[in-house]
Amino acid sequence: MATVFIPSLMRKMTDDRETVDVPGSTLRQVVDNLDAEYPGIKELIVQDGRVRPGLQLAVDGVLSATGLMGKVPEGSEVHILPALGGG
Repeated sequence: MATVFIPSLMRKMTDDRETVDVPGSTLRQVVDNLDAEYPGIKELIVQDGRVRPGLQLAVDGVLSATGLMGKVPEGSEVHILPALGGG
């Protein structure tokens, strides 16, 4: 199981939960299992089989360089990070 940290803009999909425990050994499996529990959230994270532009996924504080193929060790923390904008 991994603990997935849900950004505030996506929490309406998870009944306002900040964290969700989800099984999976890759980010793709974690996202698929998250979507099985909270239908529709995958569309907010994935576009055309890749992490949506403007988002990053991090496992235990390290950004995934391999996108959804990134490994997720048991007990990891997965963060969905929206891009910061400003000027």
